[in-house]
Order: sequence, then C-alpha cells, then structure tokens
Amino acid sequence: MGIKIRELSSYLDEVIPRSLSCDWDNDGVMVCADNGSPLHRILFSLDVTMGALMYAHDTGCDTVISHHPLVFRPLRSLSDETCSSRAAIYAVRNGINVLSYHTRLDALPEYGVNDTLAGLLNIENAEPFGPAGEAIGRIGTLISPTPFAEFCDSVKKALDVGTLITVDAEREVHNVAFLGGDGKDYLMPALKCGADTFVTGRCGYNLDIDAGEYGINVIEAGHYNTEAPVLKSLERLISREFAGIEFDYYNSDATKAV
Repeated sequence: MGIKIRELSSYLDEVIPRSLSCDWDNDGVMVCADNGSPLHRILFSLDVTMGALMYAHDTGCDTVISHHPLVFRPLRSLSDETCSSRAAIYAVRNGINVLSYHTRLDALPEYGVNDTLAGLLNIENAEPFGPAGEAIGRIGTLISPTPFAEFCDSVKKALDVGTLITVDAEREVHNVAFLGGDGKDYLMPALKCGADTFVTGRCGYNLDIDAGEYGINVIEAGHYNTEAPVLKSLERLISREFAGIEFDYYNSDATKAV
C-alpha cells in the first residue's frame, strides 16, 4: 500500500512533539488536501517559496518539508495578494503536501537545529538556554580554549560560509552559546549563562555594539547557513522509520554576499 502522508505527519508529531514549540509559533501540517495520499518523494527546503514548490512539482516531489512555516500569521483570504496564500493555492492545485517544523525543531534534542550545530562546531556538553520559557538555544564547551580567529575559521568551514560578521571581544573561545537563525533575543541570556562567545545567524548592529561593551564575542554566520544543516538531520530522522522514500533538497536562500 505504501506510506501515506498521515503516517509521516503522525510520526513527525511523535518524534518532534508540539510541546517543544514556542507559544507564539505555528507549525506542523500546513497544506494537505488528502492525508491518505501516498508519499513517494520529499523535498527539503528551509523556506516554502514559490521556487521551492515549482521545483517540487517539476521533480515529482509530492511533499515539501520546511523549517520556516508556510503559514505563520493567520491568512485573511486565499488569493494572490500574499506570498503565503499564493504558495498555498499552488500547493493544493498541484497536489503537494507541505509540513513545517519551526521552534519545536530548534529545541529538538539530537536531530534539531541547535544540536545539529553543536555537532558541526564540535561543541560538547550542550545544554538548553534562552529567555524564560523559550530555552531553545544551546550552550556548551570546546575541548580546549581556542583563539577567536581560529574558531571563526572553523565556523566558516563547518557551515560553508564565505563571510562572517563578528565582534571580537578579545577573549579566547571556550564556553560557546549558539542559536541557529535570528538570535537577537538570546545574546543577553548567553552573557548571563557565562558564555564568552555567541554564535547565531543574525544578531543586529545595536546588540553587536552592546556585546563589545559587555565583553562577549559574537559570530553572525547567516540565518540560512546556521539552520539549513538541520534538513540533513530531518532526512536521517525520517529514514530511520520509513524505507523507500526518495529525498531532494532546494536552496531557498535569497540573500547573497556581493
């Protein structure tokens, strides 16, 4: 009979439980016209863009799994007026299921965004940290203190990043706090947790200025680059339960360093 989309979504709700999501978040099944439809080929994309959906259609992918939700804010109508509604209409018309796993995937142990980052950056003993009620970041240690420039080089190599935005507080790197994506709300909690270095996708100019004053190194490695590695982790998570599914990837990053 093959694998049905409802079997996949039920499995992912079990292993990436909704209880890990932040209260303000919206994730899970975004578009599914028939949850009994067969599942053959999954496209992983960080974002559900029209480009990703058109690529899915052209390559025979019946399901798109993303990190960022297709529907984050409530849709007031299904029309061509917004990117989200246009994408939802296209997905339904073309029989494409869309599943999105956002902050619950950030917080997920082992296979989540931030534990995936821990592995790539060789950070040990990673533990959750963050603002009250949203401890989806991680803080851990390097095997030994490392010069800041050397650690920056290792981040660039691990995340395949050509350019970093950094704040060098003239401290060696040992206790590292990190959060994939937008980390502006996590800088001060990182400082309070005793981190000498904070790695994230984006932090922001004003907070970077503050970081220098507080004496904590900051590395901004790009929103996309710090979150996209989790897509490979998702493939492993699905493959351990289901056999026979084909997988593909789409790069949805619209930003370029020039």
